Amino acid sequence: MANAGEILTEMAGTLRAGRLLDDETSRFLSWDIGVARASAGIHPRESLLAASVFFRAAFTTLSHRLQDDTHAARLLRLVVTALEQSISLRIREASSSYTGFLLNQVTEAQMAERRRIARELHDRIGHSLSVAQRQLELSNLYRPSEPAKALAKLEMAQQAIQETMCSLRQVTSDLHPPDGRTLEKGLLGYLDVIGTDDVQVELIVNGDQSWAPPIVSEECLLILREAARNALTHGDPSTIFIRIDVAPHELIASVIDDGCGFDPSQQAPKGSLGLSSIRERTQLLGGTVTIASEPGKGARVDLAVPIQRRPYDQE
Repeated sequence: MANAGEILTEMAGTLRAGRLLDDETSRFLSWDIGVARASAGIHPRESLLAASVFFRAAFTTLSHRLQDDTHAARLLRLVVTALEQSISLRIREASSSYTGFLLNQVTEAQMAERRRIARELHDRIGHSLSVAQRQLELSNLYRPSEPAKALAKLEMAQQAIQETMCSLRQVTSDLHPPDGRTLEKGLLGYLDVIGTDDVQVELIVNGDQSWAPPIVSEECLLILREAARNALTHGDPSTIFIRIDVAPHELIASVIDDGCGFDPSQQAPKGSLGLSSIRERTQLLGGTVTIASEPGKGARVDLAVPIQRRPYDQE
């Protein structure tokens, strides 16, 4: 509402002045709004949708109000240009702040991971090495007078070193990318199994898939696999586009096809549980899913799932 109010005020000023105005102060509000939406997990496409709705509403009202004016054509061109300029500026600034927010999130995640590694090295490796060092010192101390006790201390030092090696292997293994099935591998495997020779399928994955916990990856794989299966089984598409964006705080994905589409308002055929399964799994993850389609115009499934960060990421 604040954005809309400023845009209307700018258009009124443009009409009064008879020329385009450039108000730099609008950048601050747009930037704040972009950060607020990013922190709430609202994707920039929602801002674009809102801008489109506002543009249509404002244009419809303005065209009706100006139709009886003798200078209607000139005024309409001027006000539509001002409207587009004002909205575009706000979208650009909001998108820039959204990107900045995500970069900060990535930086925070990296710093949190560094703190975790430091704790692991200190608590696991540092402790065991301190024990080994102390036992070696005692072994040297007892060697001249109590050889048996010195030998026992030496054995304890060896045991501490073995524990250190085990801890070091555990820490280094945590730093390697997981070897388990990722979303990308799971979807590619599914598409290979069902065969899509007559359908062009494009899969794009952005971000680090390890940011998503296993339970989120597994459930999202099932959701996206079901969406792709629905498109292939019922849509008769020539192309399917699958995109997955993984950020430290959220996983966003889309499955888009150019098939025959359907009417979402119509009840699904008896025994068809695909769409209800997608909605239920998404709800269990605390996410949102939007299923949009129209007969003859394909279908689109948009998924957004929050990623719960580990406790040490919040320290």
